[in-house]
Amino acid sequence: MSRNTDHNTDLEYIREKFSSDGIKAPESLSEDKIMEMIAGIEPDMPAASETSSASQSAGGPSSAPAGGEHAFTPAAPKKKRPLRKWAAAAACALVALIGVTQVFSALNAPPRTDIVDGELYTFESESEINKLVKSLSGSGSRRLFSGHDLIVEDTQEMSDAMEAGDSAMAPKAASGNSTGAASDHSDTYLQVEEVDEADIVKTDGKYIYYVSDSREVIIMSASKGETERLSVIGSQDIENYVEDIYLKGDILVTVGRVYDEDDGYAAVVTYDISDRSSPKLISAYRQSGDVVSSRMVGDNVYLVTSDYVYEGGRILPRIYSDGKYSDMAPSDICCVPEPKQSSYIVLGAVDISSGKEGRSKTHAIFGASQDIYCNDHNLYVTASEWNDKGNTTYTRIVRAKLDGLRIKFDATTKVRGYVNDQFSMDEKDGYFRIATTSQRDGMDVNNLFVLDSSLKETGKLTGFARNESIRSVRFFGEKAYVITYEQIDPLFIIDLSSPAEPKIDGEVKIDGFSTLLIPAGEGRLLGIGHATGDNGYGGQYASGLKLVLFDISDPSAPAVLDSREFENMDSPAQSTHKALTVNTRDGWYAIPYGVWHYNDIGTPEDNIIIEEDGPVQEDSAARAEEETQEDILIDDGGISSSSDTYEAGVLVFGADDSLEIYDQHKLGTQYLARSVYIDDYIYALDDKGNVSSFRFEK
Repeated sequence: MSRNTDHNTDLEYIREKFSSDGIKAPESLSEDKIMEMIAGIEPDMPAASETSSASQSAGGPSSAPAGGEHAFTPAAPKKKRPLRKWAAAAACALVALIGVTQVFSALNAPPRTDIVDGELYTFESESEINKLVKSLSGSGSRRLFSGHDLIVEDTQEMSDAMEAGDSAMAPKAASGNSTGAASDHSDTYLQVEEVDEADIVKTDGKYIYYVSDSREVIIMSASKGETERLSVIGSQDIENYVEDIYLKGDILVTVGRVYDEDDGYAAVVTYDISDRSSPKLISAYRQSGDVVSSRMVGDNVYLVTSDYVYEGGRILPRIYSDGKYSDMAPSDICCVPEPKQSSYIVLGAVDISSGKEGRSKTHAIFGASQDIYCNDHNLYVTASEWNDKGNTTYTRIVRAKLDGLRIKFDATTKVRGYVNDQFSMDEKDGYFRIATTSQRDGMDVNNLFVLDSSLKETGKLTGFARNESIRSVRFFGEKAYVITYEQIDPLFIIDLSSPAEPKIDGEVKIDGFSTLLIPAGEGRLLGIGHATGDNGYGGQYASGLKLVLFDISDPSAPAVLDSREFENMDSPAQSTHKALTVNTRDGWYAIPYGVWHYNDIGTPEDNIIIEEDGPVQEDSAARAEEETQEDILIDDGGISSSSDTYEAGVLVFGADDSLEIYDQHKLGTQYLARSVYIDDYIYALDDKGNVSSFRFEK
């Protein structure tokens, strides 16, 4: 091999070495410098005077001639070093450079958060978390979608009854928190029995507890339609913003916000209300972040918060227990693979039966939280993640094991699409079921995934109801009932008896769409949602409240038994199941409503009548009405009245073989948020905590 070939080989070797390791070479090892050395050009040498001076100072022979004048003495020519020796030196320098770079990168790189042997990555130190937060700073990682709710599992009793067509599945609410009173009263309508959900109103049959818009809890006695305010909770220093409440015997639990130490915390506070006129604080627990949702199972309240952190700020989640604040230990924090944003899902468990001891436990995972599913042994957290490469949305699912105060995140996975609300998820016999909406070819499509106990995909049904999106879902036993909507409201019944092969049994379509599905007895399904109308531009708009009763006795051929529309009416039950009141004893439902009555008296032409044998005359009745109208407004040539009125009340109805409206009871002109019943009286509450009531018997 020629010498030139050797040089080229050496150069190629060095190039490949730098390239393969992704290292930028220093200037002294640049390609030009290397080429100069290969060509035999020595690097710049020091001047002769400097060399001579250095030699003299070192005691070497003097080059000065007689007479004392300095003369230039050329340096003796150096022998060329073989290139391979130089290459070896360069390689040594390269190895050193690579080593330093790798050490620097290792010291500053965030930890690898991959799942190893089925275990989520658990942090070892605050420094690890800090590196991860730094790596996510400015990455636009908060590009997520909405959703805030918690759902719970259908009990076996509920599932079996639905599958068997048990008539006991007629209007049924979750079991209540009784004080031993003999009165019949409503409970918060739950997705699953025995797992309580916090709400802004609770009753035990003797008292009503309500969170007003001032974020305080008003306690009032209630008897035969009359109420008396007894006390107020929430203005103390321990908390200043109550969101929801739980009630268990003589213990009231508030879930809310408190601001302390220049930071905001979610709070779970317990009160002794054995004397309703004088509640007493028992214990307080706090954890950093915003409230996502909560659930109470037995004596334990599980609180989920979303805690955002950022570089240069607080890095660890904080908790308040035993009267003091402390940072969470990194060993109590794990991480999802490749997190998309700098936030924690913080899960706190509080034992409300522990009294002043206030026993609690907290665990966290680095990730995002939007929707929650919970049963008595598992809690699932979901959040939407945007995938830039696939230009689509996925739902990240994280599971935590629950055993009293023993809580731990233990599994995670992703599925395509995003969830609609809490009813989009369910767990039965170790299988987690989730319905999502995703995009395909620029259109919405819908999916249902079945995951096993390790969150591995067992089966799926994808791409149904093209160009429509999910508006409501309800799981009962081995069936899923899914409402999608674009311009009509199809109800799909999906068979899940074979987890590996979900399939559509049947479907039925109707105008409008339901946002809440309720079992209504043997082979019956009640839908509460929106009536829709044509907006004149080829689209639809929500025109009022709609009730639909479906016959689901034959899953292959579901049918609409009855439907009712209420123009210009709305209800909080269209957006939250907690606004639904169910009387299981007498078999009726009630929801608060509001409706606008528009006093549009029309155009002048509308008030003209034509008589067959005479001139055109103005309708005297219409003229008299017009003369008595106040504040007549002219708009685009039409006449309308500014005296439009708002009516608020409670709608009471039944759903057997048809929909029957028992009462549309007007109670005033203030928006009503909730209604409850005690014996034969229905009580409705507005935002301020004012109560209206009326007697109702079916």
